[in-house]
Amino acid sequence: MSSEQVYVVAVSGGVDSVALLHMLVNQFLKNYQLPTSNYKLIIAHFDHGIREESGDDAQFVADLATKYGLSFELGRANLGPDASEETARDARYNFLRQCCINYNATGVITAHHQDDLVETALINLIRGTSWRGLASLELSSSAFGLNILRPLLNISKKEILRYAEAHELQWVEDSTNQNLEYLRNYVRRTLIPSAQVKDPLFTEKLTALIVSSQSLKQSITQELQVQVEHCVLNKDPSSFELPRYSLIMWPDEVSREVIYLLLTQLDPAWHPSKLQIMRSLHFIKSGLPGKELQISGKLTIVLKTRTVQFKTV
Repeated sequence: MSSEQVYVVAVSGGVDSVALLHMLVNQFLKNYQLPTSNYKLIIAHFDHGIREESGDDAQFVADLATKYGLSFELGRANLGPDASEETARDARYNFLRQCCINYNATGVITAHHQDDLVETALINLIRGTSWRGLASLELSSSAFGLNILRPLLNISKKEILRYAEAHELQWVEDSTNQNLEYLRNYVRRTLIPSAQVKDPLFTEKLTALIVSSQSLKQSITQELQVQVEHCVLNKDPSSFELPRYSLIMWPDEVSREVIYLLLTQLDPAWHPSKLQIMRSLHFIKSGLPGKELQISGKLTIVLKTRTVQFKTV
């Protein structure tokens, strides 16, 4: 028998994560890439400190862990009611990453579902994403320095609700989900319903486009890996060095994708924006040898006479 694998399950206390946990405990996800029986679950809950009643949610999840006989990890912050979605997300994933380290876990399991897939694609488009923003959520991916599994990604919110009601599950409601000042809530409660009035097949059409983008993303990434391996001059865990000529002479679209690939390989927890990638390419094309560009808190681009070095600092 293979050794037992450990997974951290992100549980907010909402219906999605409560249903996910019930499925995992009862091994109703056997067709997914999780082991059918030989795995251990760690329940992880992060209290962002945004709502006054958030402590009640933490206690609810702690009680769930006791009910199922599972280990429970609680993270707390005091972000306040004005915290942005990005700040809350980053704090949450930092906590989940530490949980994985503490338990030597294979990965984190989240309750992202099909509705999240559509909402995230629209949010990324609103924010001016590249094509990658259409394919940002996948069944399994590496992000924020984590191996993230999303077994509910092909299941709709309505199906999850039906499952929870059929199994008489209890969950908590997050009052911030009603706040339209949060972009995701606006997309979920206003933008998508309005689009569906105009076209009842709107979400189905967008989902098909997302699936197509995910397939395209895999093909492009594989091809980029091959190209990068051919042109990298020096490589170690903390840096890559490429001919500057190649990045200048390739079509801009290719050079930008190569830069994105190198930066995210050096710092998997970071997601460079389109503007940061364009700024990097402009620096590589126009900067003088010896100049450096601090592209993030951890990454620097160094120009040499004939080469460009991407390195961690």
